[in-house]
Amino acid sequence: MASSSDHPRDPTSAPVEGIVASRPTVVIHPELLRAARRGDYEGLKILLHRENGAVAATGEQIVVEVRDSAPASGTPALLPQSTRAVAVAVADQPLPSSSPPLLAGGVTFQGDSALHVVAASGDGPAFVKCAGLIYQEAKHLLDGPNNNGDTPLHCAARAGHGAVVSRLIALAGHEQGGDERAKDVLTRLNGRRETVLHDAVRIADEELVCELMSTCPLLARFPGDGTSALYLAISLGHDRIVDLLHSKDPELSYSGPARQNALHAASLHGREMTQKILEWSNKEGNNAIIGHADESGSTPLHFAASAEGREMEEASSFVTRFLFRRPVDNPTPIHLLLDADQCSACRPDNRGQYPIHIAASMGKLGVVALILDKCPECAGLRDARGRTFLHVAINMRRENIVDYATKDQRFESILNMQDNGGNTALHLAVQVGVLRIFRDLLRNRHVSLNMANDKGQTPADLSRSTIPAGLYYKTNARMWILWSLVKANARNGNDRRDHFQEKHILKLDESKESKKMTEAAQMTGIGSVLVATMAFAAAFTMPGGYIASEHKNGGTPTLAGSYAFDAFMYAVAVAFICSMLATFSLMYSGMATVDWKIRNNYFNDSLGWMWNSSRSLLAAFALGVYLVLAPVAGTTAVGVCILTSGTLLFRNREVGRILICTYTLHKRLGIFIWVRLATSILPIILQSYFVYIVILDPPNYTSIILCLHCYLLFPRMFSRDSQALPNLGCIEIG
Repeated sequence: MASSSDHPRDPTSAPVEGIVASRPTVVIHPELLRAARRGDYEGLKILLHRENGAVAATGEQIVVEVRDSAPASGTPALLPQSTRAVAVAVADQPLPSSSPPLLAGGVTFQGDSALHVVAASGDGPAFVKCAGLIYQEAKHLLDGPNNNGDTPLHCAARAGHGAVVSRLIALAGHEQGGDERAKDVLTRLNGRRETVLHDAVRIADEELVCELMSTCPLLARFPGDGTSALYLAISLGHDRIVDLLHSKDPELSYSGPARQNALHAASLHGREMTQKILEWSNKEGNNAIIGHADESGSTPLHFAASAEGREMEEASSFVTRFLFRRPVDNPTPIHLLLDADQCSACRPDNRGQYPIHIAASMGKLGVVALILDKCPECAGLRDARGRTFLHVAINMRRENIVDYATKDQRFESILNMQDNGGNTALHLAVQVGVLRIFRDLLRNRHVSLNMANDKGQTPADLSRSTIPAGLYYKTNARMWILWSLVKANARNGNDRRDHFQEKHILKLDESKESKKMTEAAQMTGIGSVLVATMAFAAAFTMPGGYIASEHKNGGTPTLAGSYAFDAFMYAVAVAFICSMLATFSLMYSGMATVDWKIRNNYFNDSLGWMWNSSRSLLAAFALGVYLVLAPVAGTTAVGVCILTSGTLLFRNREVGRILICTYTLHKRLGIFIWVRLATSILPIILQSYFVYIVILDPPNYTSIILCLHCYLLFPRMFSRDSQALPNLGCIEIG
């Protein structure tokens, strides 16, 4: 017979995932496996009897002819008529004498013996009888492990086959040693260091758990240094199983994996379970589990500080904390653990992180506030990297924690603390680039703007080094952070500025940026052409139609002469002109043969044209609808205009952001900052709304034409490259 190596593997076949079990020395006989899987007691009995050489009756017969007398010579003679035919019933032909015994060592690829197979396959009377039959023929299989270390009892319990479990326990009790033998089988650990009780707990079979604990009352104490049945039940949320285990053995094991205990698991699964474990441990004098650390050095309070869930969210919820205060008799796990041992708040893990660091990294404001209320000394605790909870919150972008810490006067002493790299909270806020976090720190006058880290960089230096080179959106958060620092008179470090530029300012890769600009010009060009097409069509598709040719002024717009019509035409004209200018500018900016700086200028101009053409087209839509509907449905016409005006405010976030940043500076520097920044704010506001002045002031034709010419000929006077953001443009040339 050819071996498996004789057949080449199909290269197109998918690889087998996971660990592949090796072929056992003796593979279980297929007839035996089939009978065990089906719970075929009669078939199993025949197979086992046939192995022992017994002959069982079957439906087949063999005819044996017996002569009355033997022939005289050694040669056979013809059978006379009186020859008798005797039918003898025999079984199937027995296995060859060279075949190994069926139950001696035959297993599946998972190492399961026939008893494992029966135990895992069913729980009816036939399977119970099969288990007993196999046990009678091979008693050593009762506690024989498979490849995973599971005994037949493990397999039966895992499948929820209580009747088979009871039968196997009874069989073990009938052996020499009686109850001790049964307890020895029940406490046998598999490869995961779990007893049969763990499998019963895992499937939440209360009846089976009761039977196992009644047979071996100390079963819940195994293993002593791994995952206990109690820990497993808590982890799976089987509260009734937890109560059942403790009622059967109050001194059960609390141990868990990685040197954890049951309180670690309970602290992650809610208030009631945490309170229950604390009460049980207090009664048993096992208070040490509160401060017990696992392999990572984490105590139950570390776990509770990191927990997620409804109770934890309520503890951190503004509404719950201030409007619907939690009753004192219904505390969170954090309350319970701190009340039991406040010193646990000052126990670090192996990375030097305290529970308050964990709560801050998870954004649990309620937990942070609770720890600081009960243990104010935790505010200044530092981890192995020298970080306070404020550093951690900033690094993890937890805006609510930063807002809380910067508003409370109790934490003024930690606002300028430096970590092992010399970075203050403001340094980290500049690095992460979250504008709200930065503003929370900037508005606090106790936050120093000029402290240098170990590299000699102040927050202003660090901010400049984070500005990307090349094509980028100029009004992102990092730009406003630098703008705010400059306006707040933040100082640079003591490095020579040319050295600083060489070491820290990002350099421009023109070949990469050229490709980026070409792609951006192509995408933006689609929009500009689309707007130009719509504006051109709108100019010749007048709202209200045209006067018939046989009337006076035939062929002219019906609604011409009204204020709304004049504004509509100006809006269409501005939209078409701006979109065409944007298209021409994008054509130049997309050409790799044009000088980079010229392409940069054209691209910046095209963006301004695009936004104004879009705004003008939206204004034209609103005015056109108003012209048509106002005579017959004035309310509807006004409603459409109001809805459209909301769209017209799109991309005016720059105005909002500069006002918010100025308000933050007002908190730090006083009201005169508004006067200082008026020249920066007003040009941006004027640029954003200048196009509406052109559209909505048609009677002043002279001023309109003058303004429009200035706007078209000198677009950069009104662009966002003005002095509002000094040295900051859409394209930064390194």
